Amino acid sequence: MQLVVTGATGFIASRLIGQALSKGYQVTALARDPDRVASKSSRLQIEKWSIGDPLPAVMKADAILHLAAYIPADLTDAHQAAKCFEVNTNGALRVAMDAASQGVKRFVFFGSGQVYTPALVPASETSPAFPVDRASYYLASKLSAEICLLAFGTANALPVTVLRLASVYGPGMHGSGMVPTFIRALGSGRSVVIRDGGRYRVDLVFVDDVVSLALEAVEKEKAGVFNAGSGYGCTSLEAAQIVADILGADPNLVNVDGERGNGSTTGFATLNVAKAAEQLGYSPRAFREGIEAWKAETGLADSRNGSAQG
Repeated sequence: MQLVVTGATGFIASRLIGQALSKGYQVTALARDPDRVASKSSRLQIEKWSIGDPLPAVMKADAILHLAAYIPADLTDAHQAAKCFEVNTNGALRVAMDAASQGVKRFVFFGSGQVYTPALVPASETSPAFPVDRASYYLASKLSAEICLLAFGTANALPVTVLRLASVYGPGMHGSGMVPTFIRALGSGRSVVIRDGGRYRVDLVFVDDVVSLALEAVEKEKAGVFNAGSGYGCTSLEAAQIVADILGADPNLVNVDGERGNGSTTGFATLNVAKAAEQLGYSPRAFREGIEAWKAETGLADSRNGSAQG
């Protein structure tokens, strides 16, 4: 099987390329900085490419997995909306158009599970999507890309699979997200303060579960929209307590600011993953299992030393 992966130096793409190569696939990695592609293999071809460039000749690949995207540094800045739509919506559609013209057989788009309207029950793929509470310009551009890609795919006989990702964590993370922040602090014996009574809730999914789902969608030739989460909404307090326990840190290092237990939560929707489980055999691990897997692979040193953050 021949795969094309865009945004190849990114956190999820790097894991995807590594797993695809381990399964014996041929992979073409497209990246703005080819020297930063970590994987090395005789079955890996690396091409310099950015969204907006014509798609390199990919020799009728079995699938293109599109991860390249623009995430603004300030998700509240309305001035960033135009670039979000130009890169994330128009850019994705351009990739699909080029892929179809080259005879690529399938298109997999990595969207966001944070597009759903907040609700008390886990969001299924048919739940309302209306991302006005957080990161609206970015999330709207991702949701618009889904609509355009699915419409183009239907009109041009290009099967499109959309994976709506929950909050992905695991080895190789970049940035300063909640999970690696907890790992760095607690692993160094420093305390963490959980704001707002620990009411922030988010669906945390291990990166390798997302990667396995993407490859399964290609192998089983399943088109349509699939949630890619853990199926469980983990609060910030729960996440910190689990990290502390697995690292052997003093539980008293986890401190809570604000009143606990009033029943209300903030954050993003938990994802219902029943469709992916039924059609693609998806079985994501719980957050504790994911942190244990991360520790088993790296000792969590990659996050504690700050070289890979989320």
